[in-house]
Amino acid sequence: MEYNCSAERSNTDKALSYFERVAYPPVFIVGLFFNVTALCIFCRLKRWTDTHIYMFNLLVVDFQAIIFLPFKILEAFCPIKPSVLCTFLLCTQYSKMYSSIFTITAISFQRFIAVKFPFLTKALASRSKMIAISKCIFIWMIVVVICASNYENLLPDKLQTCYDRKITDKLGSRFFYLLEILGYLIPVLIIILCSTQTIYILIRSLKHVQGRDKMERTNIAAIITANMFTFIVCFTPVHIGLLLQYVASDESRDFVHVFLDVSEWIATTNCCLDSIGYYFLLKRASKRDTCSY
Repeated sequence: MEYNCSAERSNTDKALSYFERVAYPPVFIVGLFFNVTALCIFCRLKRWTDTHIYMFNLLVVDFQAIIFLPFKILEAFCPIKPSVLCTFLLCTQYSKMYSSIFTITAISFQRFIAVKFPFLTKALASRSKMIAISKCIFIWMIVVVICASNYENLLPDKLQTCYDRKITDKLGSRFFYLLEILGYLIPVLIIILCSTQTIYILIRSLKHVQGRDKMERTNIAAIITANMFTFIVCFTPVHIGLLLQYVASDESRDFVHVFLDVSEWIATTNCCLDSIGYYFLLKRASKRDTCSY
């Protein structure tokens, strides 16, 4: 690993490096604390459901982001020369983001099925954990195949710095459309559809229950709403940034660079916000899936 601390930087790059020095260390500290805490609690669980498996997979993904985040912080203080290590770091960054997106999508779909078709859920209860494990393995296979088949877009000669591609060297069309359509548009549509339908069913059922059950369903609807908006806020800006980078002209280069850099930080904060989901999941660890997340 070689450094280039004396490299000349533009005013935009200097401003972004100051932003990263301030913004990323708190994410690392908070994310590490909450994820280690969640891991300890998960390890003490005696009874696992399929929702626990999905969330544990999400925890593994978040740990992946946290473990390699110090390289991003180091890059803000002293630029790392583009190398094979940088290609690896960018691959882990993409794999973390899309593993997280696909896992959250699977959770939303599973939760919708549990609420919409409770009898089917009960009938499949004995196989639900195996189905969840299979889905998580499938998610990792998709992400690995996407990264492996498009790694040439992340080779050192395509990089301006260790974490930034050359603005003049656009993503390959296949890689771009995979990230935007398969990696974002389809998942966000599934999440919005499944979440709104689940919320509607829960709210509609409130008139048939009273007391604690009513409060519980109201809280679950609020949590699902928060999860949906958290997903949109965390992952929409970075995909708008990728689109802008793909179509940007030289004149708008600085704006796109700033927008994409800030939006990548927003996406990274998801590894902290997921901890809220772990809290509500583990708080209801003894209850069924519709009361888990």
